[in-house]
Amino acid sequence: LHIWPRHEFMMIGLPNADKSFTCTLFMPYEDLDALRTPDDVRAFFRKWFPDVAADDFRLMPTLVEDFFRNPTSSLLSIRCDPWHYQDKLILLGDSSHATVPFYGQGMNAGFEDCLRLDEILTESFAAAGLDPTGGGG
Repeated sequence: LHIWPRHEFMMIGLPNADKSFTCTLFMPYEDLDALRTPDDVRAFFRKWFPDVAADDFRLMPTLVEDFFRNPTSSLLSIRCDPWHYQDKLILLGDSSHATVPFYGQGMNAGFEDCLRLDEILTESFAAAGLDPTGGGG
């Protein structure tokens, strides 16, 4: 994985088995919408990613065509509500959070889920007059 971070946007390169890379540009729609022509795209990459643009785009000779051919979509997070089904099932961790891996939030969300589950179980045990530590009561 190679990441080119730039202010409000970034490009990542994911390695392929054939030793090539698949690159993805992540940026706000208003910036992306400003790249309307092949010249706009070339100028943008020359300014912000000069290593990619070097030698007249030798490393990415089909950059402009690829840029306009591939679809754009948004990055998003999905929150589940409710995150349980009756008293039979709960969603925790990756099953209840949809974030892209490079946000680096999967483990954080899982930890938050564990803390919240512990709070709910403690409250439920207390409401039932039970000791949540299993020490009797």
